[in-house]
Amino acid sequence: MTYPDPAVIASVQESFVPLRLQLGDPHVRGLNIVWLPTVVILDHRGREHGRCVNAAPPDDFLDVLALAEAHARLKDARTESHARAEHVLEAALARRPHGPLHPELLYWLAIAAYFRGHHDGEARDRAWSELRRRYPDSAWAHRVPEYLIERQHRA
Repeated sequence: MTYPDPAVIASVQESFVPLRLQLGDPHVRGLNIVWLPTVVILDHRGREHGRCVNAAPPDDFLDVLALAEAHARLKDARTESHARAEHVLEAALARRPHGPLHPELLYWLAIAAYFRGHHDGEARDRAWSELRRRYPDSAWAHRVPEYLIERQHRA
């Protein structure tokens, strides 16, 4: 089970404020929940940054939390928020060698590196190159812009 896992508990306590709503709660309607259980990750303004439908294995759920935190931090204009997003994504990737969300984690790591480095295209392209090398058939690798793919083939 996901929620009693010690690593999940530690991650939630470190970066999130958990709130459990009952199905009849009027706030639930605005969350567009179709299936239960659903975990919705919101920021302090109520904007959604992640969602996990049904139960997920703890390692996968930790990746969902990492992606949600990174998304929230990437939308913050401060460089330290971008650095924190990059750190969170790197830690998620380092936690285990491969996981079903790794391609998405790598994709967003590239963007976090780009923003943290004040539009550092080299850092972004290194991460996107790793994504294309490790997960060439993933939907996330297919989102890498064509100019990078063409440059890789010439190299």
